[in-house]
Amino acid sequence: MKAQAFIDHLRSQGRYSFTLCEAEQVLEVSKIATLNALKRLKPNIVSPAKGFYLIIPPEYQMLGCLPAEMFIDQLMKYVNQLYYVGFVSAAQYYGAAHQKPQRFQVITLKNRRPIHCGRIYIEFIANKQVNTNAIKTFNTPAGTLLVASPETLAIDLVTAPQHAAGISNVATILMELSESIDYKVIVEKIKNDEQLFWAQRLGYLFELLELNKFSEAIYDIIKNKKIYWKKLIPARSYIALSRNKKWKIIVNTEVEPDL
Repeated sequence: MKAQAFIDHLRSQGRYSFTLCEAEQVLEVSKIATLNALKRLKPNIVSPAKGFYLIIPPEYQMLGCLPAEMFIDQLMKYVNQLYYVGFVSAAQYYGAAHQKPQRFQVITLKNRRPIHCGRIYIEFIANKQVNTNAIKTFNTPAGTLLVASPETLAIDLVTAPQHAAGISNVATILMELSESIDYKVIVEKIKNDEQLFWAQRLGYLFELLELNKFSEAIYDIIKNKKIYWKKLIPARSYIALSRNKKWKIIVNTEVEPDL
């Protein structure tokens, strides 16, 4: 089979990606010959990762790549890593992002180098709890996508606000996300988690946003637990503006959500 016929066959099956190993087996030529045959098909195919290829239909030629949500699931299966879409990228699936983020944020167990594919930029953020955090599945034109659940997203946002354009943007997202959050899920998470700094931050922000149902549910649990003073944002360069005794939060920056 010729390389172009191989690509046409994959597209007829609704596929947008393939591996070098797969192409080599189908074309029945050496690895070098396969690489050369694939190079001749540019820009109709691109390789965002070694040994992994994307088929770029005409509507995405200007992008120079497929949208990240159309291939990240297949890519992560190829590299054999657990993942979920997180932070601002995940917020858009719940209508909680005011604008589409410039980078696609993927949570993985281990750090990976970012991917630049045409005009697409994928950022990988390590999280040791990626295999236990709750996720939801969304459909895409190319298959499915694993996305942080609203509760996982809320916890990740307050744990690492630097990945969400700062604490003010975190507050904005939480306000928009609140309709999708099941506070009972967060309460159960608090009951089973020894590290509660995220619950303190989350409760403080919910109270600030006057989302009392959420803040009161969190406080009912942590008021009976031993908690320690924690900064609202972990960066050391921020000077404490005030201290919230209820949540034991050192307020080290102003929170100005865009509401």
